[in-house]
Amino acid sequence: MNDQDLAQHIEALLFARGGAVSKKELVKLLNTTPEELALAAAALGAASAGRGIALVDDGLELELRTAPAVSQKIEELRKEEFSREIGRAGLEVLAAILYRGPLTRAEIDFIRGVNSSQTVRTLLMRGFVRRVPNPKDERSFLYEPTTEILGHLGVVSMHDLPEYEQVRAKLDELEAAYKNKQAEVPAASPEAEQSI
Repeated sequence: MNDQDLAQHIEALLFARGGAVSKKELVKLLNTTPEELALAAAALGAASAGRGIALVDDGLELELRTAPAVSQKIEELRKEEFSREIGRAGLEVLAAILYRGPLTRAEIDFIRGVNSSQTVRTLLMRGFVRRVPNPKDERSFLYEPTTEILGHLGVVSMHDLPEYEQVRAKLDELEAAYKNKQAEVPAASPEAEQSI
C-alpha cells in the first residue's frame, strides 16, 4: 500500500472511530510499520491543510478535529447546542445508559427503536456520558454515565437513582424473556426458503 492509499485508510478509520486512535492500534489495523504510518500521517496532515478538518498528532494518538481556522464557528454551534434542552430523546438515552448501561450505540438504538447517534453525540458533548472501549468488541464503544450527570441529578452513585435495583432487576427479567423468545423462534427450513 503506498503512502496515499495508507493516508486514505487512516482518514477513514479516524472518521469511523470519531475519536483518537493510538498509533500502535493503527499499525496493527492497517498491517503496516510505525515508519510507514508516520509518512502516511504526514501526507494526510499536508493534504488537510486549508480544509475544515485537521489531523492532530500528540505523539501517541491521531485524531481528526476541526481546523483552527473554523474553531470559532464550531464553538458558536456548540454553545447553541448546550443552550437547548436535551429533550425527550436525551432523557430516553440517559435513562437507558443510567439504568441498563454501559451500552453500545446499537443497544441504545434497539432499546429506543430509532437511531440515537445525534442524541448520544449531544450527551457526549455536554459531558453527561463518556465513551469507553468495549472489551467484547474492539470495533465498538460502550457509553456510560459520567460524574457530571450523577452530580446534576443529585446522586453520588448509580444505586442512589430512584428505584435503581428494582428497575435494573425488571430490565434483566425482560431481557432474559426476550432472549428466550428469540431462541424459541424456529429457523426456516431449506424447503420453506426454496418455496419463497
